[in-house]
Amino acid sequence: MKGSMKSLVNKNIKNSMRLSALLLLSSPLFFLQSCKEQALDVENQDQYTKVFMQSASNGAVPKSLAIKDEWTNIAFGAGYGGFSILSNPVTVNFEIDQEKVDQYNQQNNTNYELPPVESYKISSPSVIIQPGNAGSNNSNLEINPIKLGGTKTYIIPVSISDVQPSLPVKENLRTTFYLVNGVYESNPFTPISIEGWEIHDYSDDDYDGAGGRAKYAIDGTKEMIWLSTYRRVNGWRPPHPHYLTIDMNATHTLHGITLYGRTGANNAYLFPKNVLIQTSNDGNTWTDAGLFSIVASSEDTSATMYFEKSVSCRYYKVTVLSSAGNGDTTSIAELVAF
Repeated sequence: MKGSMKSLVNKNIKNSMRLSALLLLSSPLFFLQSCKEQALDVENQDQYTKVFMQSASNGAVPKSLAIKDEWTNIAFGAGYGGFSILSNPVTVNFEIDQEKVDQYNQQNNTNYELPPVESYKISSPSVIIQPGNAGSNNSNLEINPIKLGGTKTYIIPVSISDVQPSLPVKENLRTTFYLVNGVYESNPFTPISIEGWEIHDYSDDDYDGAGGRAKYAIDGTKEMIWLSTYRRVNGWRPPHPHYLTIDMNATHTLHGITLYGRTGANNAYLFPKNVLIQTSNDGNTWTDAGLFSIVASSEDTSATMYFEKSVSCRYYKVTVLSSAGNGDTTSIAELVAF
């Protein structure tokens, strides 16, 4: 009886072990089956299928390019998102459209322009998203910075124009707006000869051991200077602004002005701080070329002001609105146009 009871207990233990093993082996199948039953069943999945530009997701893209006579590439492409994996190639075509510039300016209260037409191009108007992929190959926006004609910031909207075969485009990611400007790493321009230059007009000047008269701002030396009137008469002297107008007696293309201040630590307060440059073809009607806040270099007490856009002119006018010392007077040792 005792042996028979022991045999029955052993048999029950073995059966329990087999049952536990069976449950252990079957639990992954149960888990997978449970997951399968909980899979999302989304209606109208096609409405979530979109083509878009990845580069359009973070707003306008600023690009500052060193001004050189060479083409710079900015890569862009297209992406695909949806519940279905692509089974056929998708061709995405791009364009640059003035209408997009107008829309951007209206929405952002700006007045950007497209750059000169010869300064930019798209290397290929189309990219392809291959089957099974979520992204395309790259095309390039090519820009030649020297053809921008200066340091002005332009806008270039690269937009998806159409998709073949037809797929919907995510509208807020249809267009990438590139804000492009050139920067000078060094001055590539040759100074314009001062031969024949004359002072056409000036606000005031003074006499000084280093000159002081207006004519010394274009005499070809940095030792003799123009100095605004600093002597007081009845306690008064002319405050800012002070200006000089130069007649080059010929029409030149100007890209900017280098201004040299009076040397010497004791004269640092005279260096122009805020300067307005204007140009003219008749000496009467003036166009702003740029408003600049400048600081003298430690090496030669100079500052170079590059125009946003190069300009053809005969006259240029330099108006000092304020000086480093925030006083009434200013000084310019030499003006160099290029």
